Amino acid sequence: MGEFSFIEWIRKRQKKRKDVVLGIGDDCAVMNVSSDKLSLITTDMLVDGTHFDLKKCTIKEVGRKAIACSISDIAAMGCLPTVAVISVCFPEHTTEKFARELYKGIWDISDKYDVEIVGGDIISGSSPFCINVTMLGRDDGLKPIRRSGARAGDTILVTGTLGGSILGKHLSFEPRLKEGLVLNKNFAVHAMIDISDGLTADLNHILEESGVGAILYEDQIPVSHAAVELSKKTGHTPLYHALSDGEDYELLMTLSKAQAKKVLSSGLLTDVKVSCIGEIVKGRGIQMKSSAGKIHRIKPCGYEHLKS
Repeated sequence: MGEFSFIEWIRKRQKKRKDVVLGIGDDCAVMNVSSDKLSLITTDMLVDGTHFDLKKCTIKEVGRKAIACSISDIAAMGCLPTVAVISVCFPEHTTEKFARELYKGIWDISDKYDVEIVGGDIISGSSPFCINVTMLGRDDGLKPIRRSGARAGDTILVTGTLGGSILGKHLSFEPRLKEGLVLNKNFAVHAMIDISDGLTADLNHILEESGVGAILYEDQIPVSHAAVELSKKTGHTPLYHALSDGEDYELLMTLSKAQAKKVLSSGLLTDVKVSCIGEIVKGRGIQMKSSAGKIHRIKPCGYEHLKS
């Protein structure tokens, strides 16, 4: 595979956005942001053997996931993605067919969400396949929702169902971009995050940034069918997987009780299940309330790189 011929193939097939002044082909991409109040930026790196297994999935699925992860980050801010740059390390002797399949997966989802690929870098080496996406977004006149706004008395809501993503969802999930925008435009969301590391791990990110604690309702956690199936193989409970598996890419948020009730009754989020799973309290850490009303402290659990 020739690097420059492959880049030219990408360049000719990339769809264009009106606000992109200069895309692939120069030292930098140029984007017109004069009408935007804020520009957002996020980056995600995915490596074979950690975030996916090329022995069990296709490179097209990997391309889709790489873009979807970054779109999910911007969805968690309640804003819009615009452009991305992609850096790829191909293993030595990669075929052009393999590389093109990667980009077909990238375009499957970037075209759907009007994200233009405006550049990047392509290298090869003896390391495993690796892809890094850096994505920009814009506020679209909205204030980005941060992790640090949770307040004691807030209700905790989550979209979708949780756990067992390793059985397929981690590759095929749909970023909750529409939902993030609807929430930001119509409700006063105090804090929000997408669930990539695990429910309790990502909730803990909100708690630490906001200086508060939380009580989860054990019988209201939306456990997925995949979590039930995975539990049969692992010996862990379905609830354990729902709390700790990660890569569900659902939205986890806190709002006042009144605003949470409006979210649940508004009918604006008809395409996805929304569940009330707990409350924000004073103090620190996460507690679990059983159906019998007993409360005990639990440790945040989820995926963590570099953990010894």
